[in-house]
Amino acid sequence: MMSFIERDCPICEKPIELKKGIIPDINPDNILNNIDYYWRGFHKEKVFFNYSRCCCGILYCKKYFSNEQLSKLYSNMSDNVHSGDIETDLYTKDSYIKSILNNLKKEKPISILELGSDNGSLLKKLQTKIPIKKIVAVEPNVKMHTKLDKIADNVYSDLSDVPELDKFDLIICIHVLDHIPDINKLINSLYLKLNNSGYLFGVVHDESSLLAKILGNRWPAYCLQHPQLFNERTIKKMFEKHNLTEIKTYKTINVFKFGYLLEQLLLAVFKIKINLPNLFNVHLKLGNIGFFFRK
Repeated sequence: MMSFIERDCPICEKPIELKKGIIPDINPDNILNNIDYYWRGFHKEKVFFNYSRCCCGILYCKKYFSNEQLSKLYSNMSDNVHSGDIETDLYTKDSYIKSILNNLKKEKPISILELGSDNGSLLKKLQTKIPIKKIVAVEPNVKMHTKLDKIADNVYSDLSDVPELDKFDLIICIHVLDHIPDINKLINSLYLKLNNSGYLFGVVHDESSLLAKILGNRWPAYCLQHPQLFNERTIKKMFEKHNLTEIKTYKTINVFKFGYLLEQLLLAVFKIKINLPNLFNVHLKLGNIGFFFRK
């Protein structure tokens, strides 16, 4: 039996008069028996919960899956490679690591928590760049834990499993905040997990990007996995609400194979699904926001 929740605005935390939002091709209520199919990947028809825009600016789904339903959907997935293949995904992560190194003001070995560690590729690369005294990985997809055990000191399925006394100099959450229905609870937990002057780094989709405006409801980030989507103004509001100080927000660079990018464009715009050769790499500021905040 599919279970849902009704949500208030993630920033205002109360029912607010909503402005015009984003409507899907197919409402999830009409394909409940086929949710697993639409949960992952790109499809000709866009299936997601209606996105409404609050007067504070944030775009979010008032109706969404319950935590129990999300646990089932997330618990058994393959690697979450955002750029189409492992090579380009690693190039993109190199740019994230560069941002971390440019903004992290720590000289001694640091403790790191990554939320949504996936296959651990970012943590593995980060180990070669800075002295690290402890790594903790949190990944709900248990299929990834065997890989993470080789990289992290401890691996957990949920942030609540991390010992209460554990504190970190750096918390990383790349493409995580878009996915969490109870985001205020999560950010408050991350705040409590930071050492004094600890840093929070992450990446979210930018719903105000030019690509999102051009594609409309065909934009790939409008999907079942995202109960809310941010822009630079609303991500700042979200963190300032939790007493975190902005260090930097910026447009991130993503690396894609040209063939993969063209495939997704044809699917998004013309609903044509074809396989193309990878060809060459392209570097684009395509529609994501990087952020660095400090406790």
